[in-house]
Amino acid sequence: MNVTRSFRGRLALRFGVMAMLLAVTGSALTYVALRHVLYERLDALLRRLAEIEASATADSPDESVHFHDAVFLTTDTEEGDVFSRYAEVWTLDGSPEVRTANLGERDLPLPPDVRERVVATGTPEVFTVQLDGRTYRSYLYPLVLVGEQHRPHLLQVATSTGETEEVLRNVLKFLAVLVLVGMAGGAGAGWWLAGYAVRPVVEITRQAEAFEVKRQHHRITAEPDTVELSQLVTVLNAMLTRIDETLDLQRRFLADAGHSIRTPLTILRGDIDVALRHPRTAAEYQKVLAQSLTDLKDVSTLADDLITLARSDGGALEPHLQMVDVSDLLSKTAKKFGAMAQIAGLHIHTTLDFDLVVEADPALLDRALGNVVDNAIKYGASGGEITLSASRGADGWVDLAVSDRGPGIPEKQLANLFDRFYRGNMDRRKARGFGLGLPIAKAIIDSHEGSIDVWSEPGKGTTVTFRLQGSA
Repeated sequence: MNVTRSFRGRLALRFGVMAMLLAVTGSALTYVALRHVLYERLDALLRRLAEIEASATADSPDESVHFHDAVFLTTDTEEGDVFSRYAEVWTLDGSPEVRTANLGERDLPLPPDVRERVVATGTPEVFTVQLDGRTYRSYLYPLVLVGEQHRPHLLQVATSTGETEEVLRNVLKFLAVLVLVGMAGGAGAGWWLAGYAVRPVVEITRQAEAFEVKRQHHRITAEPDTVELSQLVTVLNAMLTRIDETLDLQRRFLADAGHSIRTPLTILRGDIDVALRHPRTAAEYQKVLAQSLTDLKDVSTLADDLITLARSDGGALEPHLQMVDVSDLLSKTAKKFGAMAQIAGLHIHTTLDFDLVVEADPALLDRALGNVVDNAIKYGASGGEITLSASRGADGWVDLAVSDRGPGIPEKQLANLFDRFYRGNMDRRKARGFGLGLPIAKAIIDSHEGSIDVWSEPGKGTTVTFRLQGSA
């Protein structure tokens, strides 16, 4: 397993990086704050030292100055600790006047810009200097502050920053270790937390991998303790339910299709077997061939219907939309089915509106309408009338209706009319067909984003209505 591509590895990495960032940020702020505090204390020490040294240096009534080395200053040490202090008195123009003994012949570094600012403003100033490769914090103090007679002099005191920097270096090392420990701890916590979080996912995956295609009604039984994973289990189980329903539907569909194909083929084979048992007259052979042709047409029609339904189920039933004149469509349908209706003792009547136009696939819409009219002829009452009509609703949709005055459909059967191969309690010997007319019509209308509705009442007839988007 590639750790960097797994959820657990990525979460551990993100936790580690986040912990490192937090530790680095906190360490940086801590270091800056500590540095500020230490140097504030060092500067306060310098100011206090300068004030004491100024009072001692300028304690004569005249302008002469001198240092009390043994009292205020110690000799330098190798480590350059905080007690290594230096002092020097300057004239206003930057000439050295007197220095502490521990300086020897050296002068404390005094930047000209600092000296000029202190002379101009009369305000002491803290600054940093380098002496013999070491860093010193220095304070320049105008002696006029302790007596007017010392106006010509400036007192500079300095102390090493070595001890302070040593403390900061040790703190920095400690913070670096803290960052590494924090990063490792964050990564470890992320790895553990991710393992705990994905445990239900692992269980869901294990159960899903154990599912077998031959078995049905699979369900995930994992019980995650989070709302999100519980919702995932619910969604997956709902999906499995829909898959089971689809598989059940497909199994029934295949079984019904096989039975529907086998029936006319069995009849066809039986007719041919009977015809071949004994010599027949030409008229008898013609009768057998005519019946065989009818059976073959039924099988061919069924094959076309099954292909249409398969295309619909696969989302491949895509209509090629055109502007269709509704009155022309109804007139052609009435003419096409007129002879069949007369043979059944029925009459097709049309109620036309010459201003109605819908955007549809002409061939598919003609097939859907033809299926409904064919059903009306098959199951209509002899001597009755079939009405084809169209009207526009207030919402702009167009209703195409096929009405008959047949025996009607019982209410308990209406919910099953669009089930494939469903034929209710109709006499199958009286009406040829496979129970696919309405399902195909619904699939076609659905592909046009329209709707189909059936109204029926026993003894009063049936009306099938297509609702399609009209065109201005």
